[in-house]
Amino acid sequence: MRIEKILSPKPGGNRWTLYLEDGQTLRVGEGEMVDFALHSGMELEEEQLTQLTHVSVMSALRDRAVSILSSKQCSKWELKRRLANKGAAQQQAEEVVQWAERIGLLSEEEYAKTIARHYSAKGYGIYKVKDELYRRRLPKDLWDDALHEMEPPEESIDRYLQSHLKSRDPKDVKKAASALARRGFPWSEISDGMERLRIIED
Repeated sequence: MRIEKILSPKPGGNRWTLYLEDGQTLRVGEGEMVDFALHSGMELEEEQLTQLTHVSVMSALRDRAVSILSSKQCSKWELKRRLANKGAAQQQAEEVVQWAERIGLLSEEEYAKTIARHYSAKGYGIYKVKDELYRRRLPKDLWDDALHEMEPPEESIDRYLQSHLKSRDPKDVKKAASALARRGFPWSEISDGMERLRIIED
């Protein structure tokens, strides 16, 4: 297969476009340009074209993974899903995820801890954090260490009650307690918080 023309990357881009004699186009990175010594007029054997296509696809997916993980942490499941949305096959996505882990770009352990710190700082309880860890398909063997990153529930509960509980009217108390439950706090911790607030007020 002859390469009829090679178009250089657009400003800010990093991929060349190869125009093949059968009308196909193939986008390749600098590494492929160098490794395969690509140039206009070059004849590619079938096996060589197959290899170049595979390498260029994987290179593009790795670039995509770098872009994703540079802006936001992900679990392996989330990254695979986002790569699949870009056309990656299951095996391709799996290879890219393994590569990202190997070079330290992706760490589910650190991501789990980040999730716990983030939602704890926003005033959510352990059930909410567990729900977020589960939603992102983070392995359960990472949960315990992640949950240790949360601030003590007493601090979050006391802060919420002092800010939102305006009176000791039973309706207001029930409303505040229900709100804390929806935020992921166990009823036992909420009850303890109500008792601490009563002691402070007395």
